[in-house]
Amino acid sequence: MRRILLILLLLQSCSVIYKVDQDKIQKFKFQVASELRKRLSLGLPLRPDGYCYAIDLAEIMQAGVESDDSLLFIRAYEILKRNYIVRDSWIDSAVLWRYKPGAGIDASGTAETIHCAYAIFLACKKWGIEEYKRVSYSLAKAYLKHGFMIDSDRFLVKNYFNYQTRTLSENTWMINQRPDFLMLIGMENNDKDMLEKSRLMYNAVIKAYVKNGFFHSLYDIGIKTVVPSSSGYYSPDGFFPLISSIDIGISIFQFNREPSKQILEFIYNNFGKWSEYYVLSNGKFMPSNFSDGFSLVVSSKIVDIYFLLKKPIKYRTLVLYIAGDILPEKVEAMLKAGPEKIDSFYFELAITLRTLNRLMGDEI
Repeated sequence: MRRILLILLLLQSCSVIYKVDQDKIQKFKFQVASELRKRLSLGLPLRPDGYCYAIDLAEIMQAGVESDDSLLFIRAYEILKRNYIVRDSWIDSAVLWRYKPGAGIDASGTAETIHCAYAIFLACKKWGIEEYKRVSYSLAKAYLKHGFMIDSDRFLVKNYFNYQTRTLSENTWMINQRPDFLMLIGMENNDKDMLEKSRLMYNAVIKAYVKNGFFHSLYDIGIKTVVPSSSGYYSPDGFFPLISSIDIGISIFQFNREPSKQILEFIYNNFGKWSEYYVLSNGKFMPSNFSDGFSLVVSSKIVDIYFLLKKPIKYRTLVLYIAGDILPEKVEAMLKAGPEKIDSFYFELAITLRTLNRLMGDEI
C-alpha cells in the first residue's frame, strides 16, 4: 500500500516528464506475440485441464488483427474452423465453448460465438477476405439463435445451447451480451433485424446497471418466484466482479459511455484500495478483499477504457502507473509461469497484447 501511494505522489509531482518506457513496452509486446505464435505452432493452446477454450482463440484472433499479425490470426482461425464450428439443425454455426481431442461435444458458448464473430469481422475489414465476412456473419446469426425477448423492448441471449439435451441454458449472464459487436456486424451485412436486436440488447443490459460503473451479473426471471419485487437482475452472493462490470460497460460504450466513465472514476477515487470483487454495503461499493494491484487483464482493460474515453487528463497518472509499472510486472510473471500453471494464460496475454499495441507510439 505504502509503495503505491509513494509512486502516485511521484507521478503527480513529475507527470510532465514521466513517460511509459517505449523500449519496455516494445520488448514485452514482442515477447507476448512470440510466445503466442510459438505455442500455437505446437498445436492447440491448451489449459491445464486439457481443453482448448474458444474464448482464448477469439482473443488471440483479435490480438492478431489489431497487431497486424496475420500469422497469429491465421493459426488461431484454422484451429477454430477445424474443431469448433458446429453444424446443427436448430442453431447452425455456433462455436463450442471448449474442445479436447477425443472428447464429445457438450455445449456452445454465446460469448465464445460472438467474440469469434467479431475477431473474424475485424480480419475481414483489415485484409478484405470474403470468407471472413461470411464466417463472421454466420456466427453472429447463430449467436442470435440463443436469444429471447424479455418483453417488447428487451432482448438477451442465453449462456449456451446443450447439444445433448437440446436445450438452452437457464441462466443469462450480462457479460455474454455484446450489442456493440452485433451492431457492427449488422451494419456490415445490412441486416436490419440484427441491428434492431443490438438496440434491444442494449436496452436489456442497461437495466442491470447499479451505480459507479457496476452492473449486476445475471438475469433470471425465475428469481421473481422467490422475490416478487425483483427486476430479475442480480449478482450471485452479492459479489460484483470488477472485470465483469468493466466488460459490460465496454459492450455498451457505443450506446452509452457513462458506465465506463463511472468505473474509471471509481478506480481513480479508490486508488490503493483495489479489489477483484466488490460488495454493495449501505449504498457503497466496498472491496471484498484488499490488494496492491489488479490482475493483468483488469489492468489492461483500465488502460483500454482510458483510450476509449479519449485519454481524460484527470486519469493520466493512474494510467501511467498501470501501464508503466503493473502491466510489465504482471506480463513478466505470467510469461515465466506459463499456461501449465495459469488457466487464463492465453486469454489474458492476448488481451494485453492489444493493450501493449495501443501504448506503442501513443502518448498517455
